[in-house]
Amino acid sequence: MQLAFAIGHNSVGHIAKAELYKYNKHFNLEQLYKISKVLGVSLHQIIPE
Repeated sequence: MQLAFAIGHNSVGHIAKAELYKYNKHFNLEQLYKISKVLGVSLHQIIPE
């Protein structure tokens, strides 16, 4: 729930669907950046090459 709030969502539903790529939901670059900051990792560690 904290991660959902941190990237601008009020429920974990979007997070769960994006993790599974269900219903064509995905994270945009801004959300990935926010997730990297919350987790304390670089954006390069989240985005595969």
